[in-house]
Amino acid sequence: MTNIYDTANQLERDLRTTEQYQTLEKTFAAMKADEVSYTVFKEFQNAQLEIQRMMSQGESPDEAKMQEWQEIAAKLEEYPLVKDLMKQEQAMDTLMREINDIVTKPMADLYKQ
Repeated sequence: MTNIYDTANQLERDLRTTEQYQTLEKTFAAMKADEVSYTVFKEFQNAQLEIQRMMSQGESPDEAKMQEWQEIAAKLEEYPLVKDLMKQEQAMDTLMREINDIVTKPMADLYKQ
């Protein structure tokens, strides 16, 4: 019988060798090397975490908080290195969704019956 965790660990190693991951890794390193871009990226990341925290606690952000988050997101457009990172994240996300569709196919097939 196959050890499913061995398969999952191999998938993790294989993901690191994909073009999408390799490009994401290089793009992140380039963005991180630029102090201003990295600072804006971290600011955006912190805002995302705050949004997730609020949502998980059933809280709704007020208008001022929403405006602050929108300003941070808009600021990202001014930094090509951050924009490129977001583009590469989307490519990686597409790959991960495709893999997830494959992995969850047995459950999808089961419920189609």
